[in-house]
Amino acid sequence: MRFVWLGALGVLAVVMAVFTPYVFRTESTWQAIAWSVMLTGTVAFIAVLIRSELLIRRMGRRTNSDASET
Repeated sequence: MRFVWLGALGVLAVVMAVFTPYVFRTESTWQAIAWSVMLTGTVAFIAVLIRSELLIRRMGRRTNSDASET
């Protein structure tokens, strides 16, 4: 279940990227800028979540490796 949320956010980012050319053609300049900011923020948020997920996994492995095997 670790990467289920990442898949959903990834689908959102792909859908936004697919609609970006349409938004740039049809919307006003300010709306296109707002769309670009939202797309950039979504991609950056996904990158932060991936990084935190990897750090959490690494910390979990370290904690489990410290267990005594006696």
